[in-house]
Amino acid sequence: MLALLLLVACSNPLDEGWEVAGRRDGVVVYQRPHPGSPHPEVLAVSIWDVPPWVAKNAVDDVEAKDGIPYLSEARVLKRDDNGVVIYNRVSPPVVSDRDYTIRFFDQSYTTDGVTIWIARWKTANHEGPPKRSGVVRIPENDGYWRFEPVDGGTRTRAHYWVYTNPGGALPASFAAAGSTTMMPDVVNAIATRAKKPQYRKKMPPLPTRLAPLP
Repeated sequence: MLALLLLVACSNPLDEGWEVAGRRDGVVVYQRPHPGSPHPEVLAVSIWDVPPWVAKNAVDDVEAKDGIPYLSEARVLKRDDNGVVIYNRVSPPVVSDRDYTIRFFDQSYTTDGVTIWIARWKTANHEGPPKRSGVVRIPENDGYWRFEPVDGGTRTRAHYWVYTNPGGALPASFAAAGSTTMMPDVVNAIATRAKKPQYRKKMPPLPTRLAPLP
């Protein structure tokens, strides 16, 4: 299902069951139901004024602190052949602190001479620290960044997809509204990060896979 989603992500999201939830600062935010959950999937799409590989370099800098609203703690727990394990704690307004651990890995591929750069993550709480008093554990936090070339590869169409179960007793509608509100802030913060000169110094190795992993 993920492979299908990634392959069609460059098409019109309205054709794939997404509905526009908001527009702000050059970012279009969509929502659609997530099977078996009261919490929706959220997708943000925007155009960045950098090449896709530069955008991927900026996202891969997992130790950078900019880009996640209300991020109060971020730690790289380990790196191995399967990616990077990261612990995050967020301190949003009104509600209790939340934390989660994710495994962050590459799913980029090249097809018909075009490289689609993808940074994927999945929930990995079992690889992180135990629950902490006063902090709500987020049981599910999956997502990806997808960067595809536009304007001959000089610019990027960025897709930021997230599915989160925020845990605790938050009403689904409240959590969804919060996610939708924050999406443009996250997208534009990373777009700003990508303009820094260090991310243009070296292109990552071109992926050898011909399609996204399932």
